[in-house]
Amino acid sequence: MKLKFVTCSGANEHTSIKEMLKLSWDYPQIEFGIQVCGAKGGAGSSRRDWLIKLIRTISRFDDDMLPHLALHINKDWVESCGAGICPEDLTFLLRAYNHRYSKIFKRVQLNFKIGRDKCPDMQSLEKIINSYSQEFILSYNESNADYINEMKNRGKARFVCLYDDSHGEGIIPEKRKSPAFDDVEQGYAGGLSPDNVVQELEKINLVVPEKTRIWIDAEGKLKGEDGHLSIDKCREFIDKALTWEASH
Repeated sequence: MKLKFVTCSGANEHTSIKEMLKLSWDYPQIEFGIQVCGAKGGAGSSRRDWLIKLIRTISRFDDDMLPHLALHINKDWVESCGAGICPEDLTFLLRAYNHRYSKIFKRVQLNFKIGRDKCPDMQSLEKIINSYSQEFILSYNESNADYINEMKNRGKARFVCLYDDSHGEGIIPEKRKSPAFDDVEQGYAGGLSPDNVVQELEKINLVVPEKTRIWIDAEGKLKGEDGHLSIDKCREFIDKALTWEASH
């Protein structure tokens, strides 16, 4: 099993851009996930100001210096995408690029919680995915399995899956699930932390085929005492994950 990314989610306006970049250069496999919606990413929000500062800082970098960044789309923005409408403020972020015209945000995670939220219109969602060059991540769980399976069978849009039975609640499952599809990369979330990442990688390794590429995604247990993403915990998390990978 190979780690494509070790995703540390929750970077925001309380996160030092300088420290993020230092960690990304120390560990090229790290990806920072940034949660956005209308209230946190839209015009007038402090997150918007921070995102613009981040874009301006790294837009002058060559491709090999760009950090791996993913936008995690929530609430009103993800509902709009499910209706085939990309909000203007989100479009701006998706079209941000460096001086060599490489996208700043290379992956986009659509955090639908089908089963609790309104089910997105499939054709409208496919339209959004096909409108942009980024890799799109769809949350996969037992509640939305039928929907995602149908979307895969239609073959109208390419995507990868993030498996999280806890719907983003940070609950560790007793067993990790095998990849939903043989030809679709899958990530794993749900309760991951620096303290348990080795144990959880062992569990994942039991259910994925040899040489499969996966990624892991943590957020809640990477927060510091201030309630925001801790760079020190991110460093510990990815260091333990990559040490485990090297030993296997």
